[in-house]
Amino acid sequence: MRYINYNGTIHAEHEQLLPVTNRGFRYGDSFFETMVMFDKKIPLLDYHWSRIEYTAEVLAAQLPKRFTVESFQHMLLDLALVNDSVTNARVRLHFFRKGGGLYLPDDAELGYTFSIDKIENNKFETGDGLKIGVRDDCWKPVSMTSDLKSSNALMYVLAAQLAKASGWDECILLNDSESISEAIQSNVFLVKGDKIVTPHLDSGCVNGVMRSYLVSMLDDEIFEEREVGVKELLEADEILLTNAVRGIQWVREYEGKVYGNNKAVELTALLNSELKL
Repeated sequence: MRYINYNGTIHAEHEQLLPVTNRGFRYGDSFFETMVMFDKKIPLLDYHWSRIEYTAEVLAAQLPKRFTVESFQHMLLDLALVNDSVTNARVRLHFFRKGGGLYLPDDAELGYTFSIDKIENNKFETGDGLKIGVRDDCWKPVSMTSDLKSSNALMYVLAAQLAKASGWDECILLNDSESISEAIQSNVFLVKGDKIVTPHLDSGCVNGVMRSYLVSMLDDEIFEEREVGVKELLEADEILLTNAVRGIQWVREYEGKVYGNNKAVELTALLNSELKL
């Protein structure tokens, strides 16, 4: 049996805890944070927590009382213990606004739930390479909420369906200017010669934790944030996809072109070294 934490208390995963009046269910008035746990510790936890606080501020919501980064770490270890003493896991922390109301909420405080899924690796790995494609008929809008990890994920669901039907491992999403925004689960980086390029936040991409950390690692002389066109995918020497759980993944194939992974391997080694994994 698997267990989750719901508002500070451990429950069996199959228990029905959320009412149908829950604002996250009714209006998508919720957000989430996905993290990785290696050896019972979360790399880049400060980055995750900063994004949680920022998201709550944008949504005019209040984090739960007595819910701190320290209390979360203690609760996470307790949850790992009852889930077969898991040490390496994917962690999903989900916040939802309490109370009722229609579009206008009548309560600012957030409730929360989090769960863990066991993984085998205890550090970031580049993987075997991904095959990707582009969804060009469902654009991501650019707004003040574009960079948040909102629970409104219909666009990503549609992209995932297309990816499965097309035999892709990941799918690139475009914004309403028809330039690259992000992938379903990742931010996008292109390696072109000695330069590394990624779409700027004005592209509508989620402000990913791994994206932020990688940007802080890269020298300004080789790194650039700007608008990135779809045609640049075929012009790139490497395509890197980043997120907080998988680290830096490399693209093996797009539109028949086969890519290398030298920069992906180099940056993953640096990442693991910097984080002491």
